[in-house]
Amino acid sequence: MKNILYLLCTLLGLTFISCEEEVQLNFDEHTPRLVIDGNVFVGEEDFVRIKLSTTTDFYANVFPKVDNANVSIKDLNTNQTYTLSNTGEGNFITADLKPEMGTTYELMVVYKNETYKATSTLLTSPEVISVDQVNDGGIMGDSYEFRFNFQDNANEQNYYLIQMISPIDHFFGVTDDQFTNGNVMNDLYFYDKEDIKAGDELHHALNSVSKDYYNYLSKLLSISGESNNPFASPMGTIKGNIVNQTNEKNYALGYFHMAKRSHYIYKVQ
Repeated sequence: MKNILYLLCTLLGLTFISCEEEVQLNFDEHTPRLVIDGNVFVGEEDFVRIKLSTTTDFYANVFPKVDNANVSIKDLNTNQTYTLSNTGEGNFITADLKPEMGTTYELMVVYKNETYKATSTLLTSPEVISVDQVNDGGIMGDSYEFRFNFQDNANEQNYYLIQMISPIDHFFGVTDDQFTNGNVMNDLYFYDKEDIKAGDELHHALNSVSKDYYNYLSKLLSISGESNNPFASPMGTIKGNIVNQTNEKNYALGYFHMAKRSHYIYKVQ
């Protein structure tokens, strides 16, 4: 049986106004577009990279990887540029970049003589301060209930991406502090007792995101279906923050986002 993700703050607002644009694809006349997976999670080796591919025919199962591009990230505070090296399969990495909180970075990708750019500011993410476990949760009292608590910053409007990995599933969600500004916010989950047992681990990740990225993720989540994973969905329907500086009509898909996630591992009691 499945668990249900409850974000007690503001659940997955799917009606909003944003700068992202939905793109209607013509499945009969496919034009390959560059896709830039620019989700960089600082301090996590597997996620400090930029991944390039192109869109493909609607019925194809493989997205062609792009290795013949020049990729760099620029620190806009110091104007220092870091060149990323291609390691194959569309992956571009660097060990030299040491991002700092509050700093804005610019991604530049040069592909087929066209230049694509996007910026992202590294935001501070709150830490989980406590976890509450209730063994007789749910309407019938026959479920486990877990509440992950974190303190919201009252001095600014905040948006969050939340991730939970349990022994039975993997969930993502987005929320904001519109109605809970400055309060302790709660991320609530229910699990059937037949699915979770004492000693199991729940891996929780939390990171602050910009309003634009929050809106982008909300749209991806709305089309992700049962997977509830915005990063598992093809990015071929939504434009993000990446702009083609050479030819605006030949837009890229994907998003550039840098984050420092806070992680919390809870062992079921």
